[in-house]
Amino acid sequence: MPKLKLKVTHTHAGVAYPAGHVIDVDEHTARWMIDHQIGEMVIQRHAQTQDAPTATAKTTKPIEE
Repeated sequence: MPKLKLKVTHTHAGVAYPAGHVIDVDEHTARWMIDHQIGEMVIQRHAQTQDAPTATAKTTKPIEE
């Protein structure tokens, strides 16, 4: 379900939300609100650095003889 950050005060599902508030809406409602300059998509970023190992990464040590 898309998340939208409101650009203006808006009443959604009977509740008034201030500008800057983030709401969950369906795809059709999200497109309509964006087209009418009421809200903008919230892009969620996953916090992971390039140096951080992933859960599936394995590290190996050289065998010393």
